[in-house]
Amino acid sequence: MNRIPVYALLWFVSTLFLSGERCIAQYSNLPLCTASNEQLFPDLVSDGHRGAIIAWMDARNGNRDVFIQRIDASGKALWKEDGIAICQLPGSQGWPILIPVLNNDGAIIVWRDSRNGNPDLYAQRIDVNGTELWDKNGVPLCQNLASQDDPRAIADGEDGVIVVWEDWRNSRQDLFAQRINGKGETIWRKDGVAIYDGKGDQYDPSLTTDQTGGAIFAWWDISTPEWRVFSQRISAEGRKLWPDRGITVCEANGNQGGPLAISDGSGGAFVVWSDYRDDPAIFTTSDLYAQRINANGQRLWNPDGIVICNQPENQQQPFIAQVNQGISGIVVTWWDDRDVFSDIYAQWINGDGEPMWEINGLPICTAEGEQRQPKLIRDKSNGTIIYWLDYRGDYGNEATSAIYAQRIDKNGRSLWALNGMPICLADGGQMTPDAIMIDNMVLIAWSDGRNGDSYDIDIYADLIPLNSNIIE
Repeated sequence: MNRIPVYALLWFVSTLFLSGERCIAQYSNLPLCTASNEQLFPDLVSDGHRGAIIAWMDARNGNRDVFIQRIDASGKALWKEDGIAICQLPGSQGWPILIPVLNNDGAIIVWRDSRNGNPDLYAQRIDVNGTELWDKNGVPLCQNLASQDDPRAIADGEDGVIVVWEDWRNSRQDLFAQRINGKGETIWRKDGVAIYDGKGDQYDPSLTTDQTGGAIFAWWDISTPEWRVFSQRISAEGRKLWPDRGITVCEANGNQGGPLAISDGSGGAFVVWSDYRDDPAIFTTSDLYAQRINANGQRLWNPDGIVICNQPENQQQPFIAQVNQGISGIVVTWWDDRDVFSDIYAQWINGDGEPMWEINGLPICTAEGEQRQPKLIRDKSNGTIIYWLDYRGDYGNEATSAIYAQRIDKNGRSLWALNGMPICLADGGQMTPDAIMIDNMVLIAWSDGRNGDSYDIDIYADLIPLNSNIIE
């Protein structure tokens, strides 16, 4: 089943209402690409030289291609105006993922590519000058005649990447993965190794490093009577290290889905998911749960997971980051319907599965209207930057979205303005933000409709110093 996530549909629906031209922000927004037609889904990595590399999907040539740009710490573009093309072949190339490489020498880009008809997966490596180091138009990760979709990628710790995707080669949706080294050579079996290819469909793969050149994967599976979250570990050589089917992350009654995995720093992983064990209907009110798994595939917390938030209303779209503050743990953010319209909440769970902030979550933004799609990054000072799409004043219509952000310290204290600092309030709406740290600044990039044409979306960015708008 090839699916478009609900939140992606919301982003595109919101672009139908774009109009006007006005920007009110703490800092001047930086136009990174204002080429014709739409530029979507920016992805960021540090360039290792106090700047960043940005990739995006670009329709300036009619069909969708992949473009990139590099900026310095002042936001100045270092490469060609409006970016460098990575692949402009017939068909569609898009949804790029950037992975940093060793020695601060550029990045590896992975993308979905339909040059051969059904979507395949390709990759390219660029240096800090924007020079392509592998075959022109990329090297194939998987060219099986069936569709490959929804890729996710991480660094393998040895100058390469590991990629996982949803795959239809067996006439059902299975999960396959590939590892590619720094020279652009695939290491695992041609067209990928099966993470799980049993009966039923598997969805939404997530992966994290096992710190030995392999990866730990998590997904949700509908081959069981109740939908379950599973996990598997694959070695650096591409061998399964846990039972063939994977291990069950949660055995509670009810359905579980949408898992996210992140390293625990000790060879295992934390997994967070949406949980419907207390749902009175079907998929109407989700809670959030978590589990910790060690390198041997053993669950370290309650077999049914520990609660992140189980308020009676709906909690959705969790996003996680690793904590390293002397003890292992994760920070989780999500949107929450406990007050009718969705707000943004967060929680810190320590390595023993204990909540460190308010039970059921710390309020990050409870402004009027809707707040959705939160993401977060760590600020390198034991704090967290949370950013989100904000529809305050729309009261559920979600006509146009702004971008807001909040910084919290390790104790959960907000350091910026109550309910967040506006990053961009330009008319026309902003979509799909992504952020990284550059020195003591936060770089946020997004797709932007301020020019008033719903088919001409550009890429903008902002650099926000960490000491901005501090609350004393």
